[in-house]
Amino acid sequence: MRHRLFNLLRMVISLGLLAFFLTKVGVRETWERLQGANIGYLLAVFLLYLVSIVLRSYRWRIFLNAQGVRASLPKLISLYLIGVFFNLVLPSGFGGDVVRVYELSQYSSRTASSITTVFMDRLSGFLALFAMATLALAFSYRLVPPEVAVTIIAIFLASLVGTGALFSRPLWRRLKELPLLSSLAQRERVKELYLSAQTYSLPPFVQAISLSLAFNILLMIMNYLAALSFGVEISFWYFLLFVPLISFLLVLPISLSGLGVREGAYIYLFSRVGVPSSSALAISLSIYAVTVATGLIGALIYAVEGYKGMKRSGQSR
Repeated sequence: MRHRLFNLLRMVISLGLLAFFLTKVGVRETWERLQGANIGYLLAVFLLYLVSIVLRSYRWRIFLNAQGVRASLPKLISLYLIGVFFNLVLPSGFGGDVVRVYELSQYSSRTASSITTVFMDRLSGFLALFAMATLALAFSYRLVPPEVAVTIIAIFLASLVGTGALFSRPLWRRLKELPLLSSLAQRERVKELYLSAQTYSLPPFVQAISLSLAFNILLMIMNYLAALSFGVEISFWYFLLFVPLISFLLVLPISLSGLGVREGAYIYLFSRVGVPSSSALAISLSIYAVTVATGLIGALIYAVEGYKGMKRSGQSR
């Protein structure tokens, strides 16, 4: 019951934030921006998003192979697309990960390994994303407010320490002694996750980081093209700095698929560098529309797989 209330609250927050920003920016102004979009650029964004799904699926496969879990790339791509769909309908950006774990466990019967691979998949992506943003800060720190720069560096350092703890038992033991982590580290699920993560060697993680860098470059190019579709021409450096922060906000469990939070982040960050609020909101909504279109592909795959499963079940009776 309480879980349902939290989900309802997140939905209310999402719709409330979206309504607030639409009202503040202006529904008419935003609609006019959306109508004036260059469809060619948005089609390129959609195609690049599909390419990014392939890259992320291949990255996931690296971790699965390291755990001895064999799964074909087409199967992982379909699971990733299904995950995109459930990210849209479940609270936070981790909802699809839960579904990916469940579906893969049905396919491979290796639930613990599946959980670890999804966790490592996420971690490598975050580390690469904020490593790029931190590097960009070295050349463009004057372009953003100090609080934005500090947030980027703090998240990168936290990701780096978390990764180090997975490959260094002494560091993990020290972190467990911290008041904020001591109780968390005692939980059985956390212990199991850590022990499973310890089985990874460094080479697969390095390979995954390389793919994460490629994916994140695509993500920034997608945002850049979306901006161009609305006539927004600003330095690519801003996307190197802003996209990681937006990506981080999307996984916080405070809204439905980041709706509302995403729009607020785009408006806040891009308006600070001279982009009109209506354009920033249009960019955000276009990226969301591309995600929805991709998620619908995942929904279709999920429906077809479900139908096949029901058909096989009926034939076996």
